[in-house]
Amino acid sequence: MQEVKKEQYSDVKALIHHKETCCPTFVYSILEQTIPGVVYAEDQSFLIGTSSGIYYVAGDERNQNVHECIVELHKKRAESKKRFTLYSPNRSWDSVIKTVLRDELNQMMRYALSQQFSAKKAFQLPKGFTLKRINEDIISTSTEFHKAYYEEYWGSVSNFFKNGFGFAVLYDNHVVSECTSIFLGGDHAEMDIYTSEEYRGMGFAYIAGSKFINDCLEKGVTPSWDCDVSNKSSIHLAKKLGFKISTKYSIFFKKSG
Repeated sequence: MQEVKKEQYSDVKALIHHKETCCPTFVYSILEQTIPGVVYAEDQSFLIGTSSGIYYVAGDERNQNVHECIVELHKKRAESKKRFTLYSPNRSWDSVIKTVLRDELNQMMRYALSQQFSAKKAFQLPKGFTLKRINEDIISTSTEFHKAYYEEYWGSVSNFFKNGFGFAVLYDNHVVSECTSIFLGGDHAEMDIYTSEEYRGMGFAYIAGSKFINDCLEKGVTPSWDCDVSNKSSIHLAKKLGFKISTKYSIFFKKSG
């Protein structure tokens, strides 16, 4: 496969958008050059990945050169002990990936959730709690969406501030709950939510998520949500916020040990 030049990314985006029904948000983030990444292509088959090692394969699952590219990339990432996560668009590709990588990776099923949204009503926070847009101070004190998180998914904190957004619930300057954009592309903002254990079940994730959705609507961006099929709490919160399951797909990732 040949690496695609950045000036050709828009052509790849048009092909992907036309052909693929289950395309992760990070793919559009790369093709729109919002985040750093790499694009390989051959005969309308594609392998697209972030600099942190998250890849998506699409096109003709019979293309042997694509198979070889997947194997080589996995080998290089494994040798350097770096992350390798591969998103599959369908069951045919599931079968190919398991065959060419000889079951060296774990397979996990995930849901993509989406829906048309209306604005969420404002909620009154308990006394002492505040809701703020994520800024440098919040990132510096966050235990989950910290500097390393944004460097992994956005390339840098500054790039997140330039292209992404998120909101946090705080109590006495302590981060209680956050909803941030892990990826943004294709007019979609993929949500990532976390709440500190001692504050779970109190509605703070719903409040942060509602604010995120309202901000998306103001920007003309569609919020999106992906999670593992076994993550019952994530699915419950997503449905409460107005999402519904639209697609089930596989990801493959390095086995532990």
